[in-house]
Amino acid sequence: MLMKIFAAAVALAMCVTCLTACGNSDSTSDSTSGSSPDSSSSAPADTSSTDSSDETTPPVSSEPIDIKEGATEAMLERSVLSKGDTSRLASKIKYALDNPKELTTITFLGDSITAGSSASQGLNQYTQQFKTWWEENVSVYVTVNNAGIGATDSYLGVHRVQRDVLDGNPDIIFIEFINDLDDDFYKSTMDSLIRKCLSAENDPAVILIEMTMEDGTCPQNVHSEIAEAYGVPVISYHDAVLPEVQAGNIIWSDISPDNIHPNDDGHVLLGQLVSHFVGLVKDNLENESTEIEEFTAESPTGDRYANATLANRDSEEINVTDEGNFTEAVNFQTYFTNGWGTATGGSMTFEVEAKNIGLVYNKAVSKKYGIAKITVDGEEVAQIDADFTGGWGSYACSQEVYRSEETAKHTVTIEIVNGDEKPYFQIYSLLIS
Repeated sequence: MLMKIFAAAVALAMCVTCLTACGNSDSTSDSTSGSSPDSSSSAPADTSSTDSSDETTPPVSSEPIDIKEGATEAMLERSVLSKGDTSRLASKIKYALDNPKELTTITFLGDSITAGSSASQGLNQYTQQFKTWWEENVSVYVTVNNAGIGATDSYLGVHRVQRDVLDGNPDIIFIEFINDLDDDFYKSTMDSLIRKCLSAENDPAVILIEMTMEDGTCPQNVHSEIAEAYGVPVISYHDAVLPEVQAGNIIWSDISPDNIHPNDDGHVLLGQLVSHFVGLVKDNLENESTEIEEFTAESPTGDRYANATLANRDSEEINVTDEGNFTEAVNFQTYFTNGWGTATGGSMTFEVEAKNIGLVYNKAVSKKYGIAKITVDGEEVAQIDADFTGGWGSYACSQEVYRSEETAKHTVTIEIVNGDEKPYFQIYSLLIS
């Protein structure tokens, strides 16, 4: 019963997340539509994760701001939510300056905003804005990898970070996930995600970027708790921009075409905030420590997703004992390949040794996609509805269906319960930890 209650709660959280801040509008999109719908959230705007009475917080402007002229000094100051421990970043910058022909690798991990949603062209994306700044201020020998996938969160992020980020040995990692919720589940996923990055052998610098929805909704508070525990710097678009919007100095529609995604001007602004923080460290390099201490910090949440990984037909982590009707090998662009699909309902069964189990599946606007019942060791733990009829577009949705405190071998069955009416279901990847 506890597993059922947990699975239902997670399913609700995932649904709210995906419907409030998902999807891309450019060629990097993981959706088939243009943009996400406006949020129906009625949550009050939270203009800052710090005490608003703090006299050191730069005040809002006394007059309207021309966003074409870029961020104001007060916005830049407010954007540095936490400087954290900058020794890793300073070390990477110093090495690049001292070795101008050595390649620096920078990777951005995130959702549709990082992927470039609502930017009219690649060069306008904030990731490319920062690349240009680095080339002009540090070294032209730099490669920037964009590991953004629209409609995703840090739950999927912690499962794919090894493949999409760490296998490339990045020197600097930026993490951005507005799709997370401000709750304990995402505190634990962000915790394990940051730990995996900080534990990498090449000691990469890790920096969080916190975005905001138009009404102020964001996971900044819970993310900041984890960042503080590990001394990770936090750059806040939320704190830089939202106070000016609420004061009437910036019109939200001037920086975003919807309730969340930056337009070209918004991407440029975000790029300025990122560049500003890195520039502060660079300009003060003589006073910055470049000695990197061994990462030994304890996890504030228990590091539940320490061994998180993706699994498909080729993976050794799972043993499909009965493929059943899931005979179609399905792909989601280049992000997920060789998954399982059925067009005739039915079921599939596999064995896996794990503590936690989740799925990445096709949440589809087609009326043909049905509901899958998930049973673990003979007990129903969750139901997943893949129907997104009337939504903004089909996308890869991730959902945890089972969690426990100990690793054990489990038998998992996925069965379509309304296959006569809606027989389609596609599993892009299994999420195992």
